[in-house]
Parts: sequence; structure tokens; C-alpha cells
Amino acid sequence: MDNKTSPSLLTLSVELIFRILDNLHESTILFSMRNVCAQLNTTTDAYRRYQ
Repeated sequence: MDNKTSPSLLTLSVELIFRILDNLHESTILFSMRNVCAQLNTTTDAYRRYQ
């Protein structure tokens, strides 16, 4: 059996996630990415459009 990890948004670097967020409307980020998991909460909190 092969123990490869499946691709996930969480395996991307923070810089790539920020690039993706640059192309989303703020309400989409808030309603679709916040409160999914602790790692995405931390990433979206650090995103410059919210600071």
C-alpha cells in the first residue's frame, strides 16, 4: 500500500494561500475559509487585507 498524502489546501505554503486569497472577495474568505480549522484561522488572521 502506498502512503502518499493527498493534496490539500493545508499543504500549500502560506504565501500561496495568500495569493489565492488575493483573488477572493472578502466575504467569501470570511464565510468559506474562516472557522474551518485552526490552521486556516491563523492564516486568514495573518492575511494583510484584515490587518
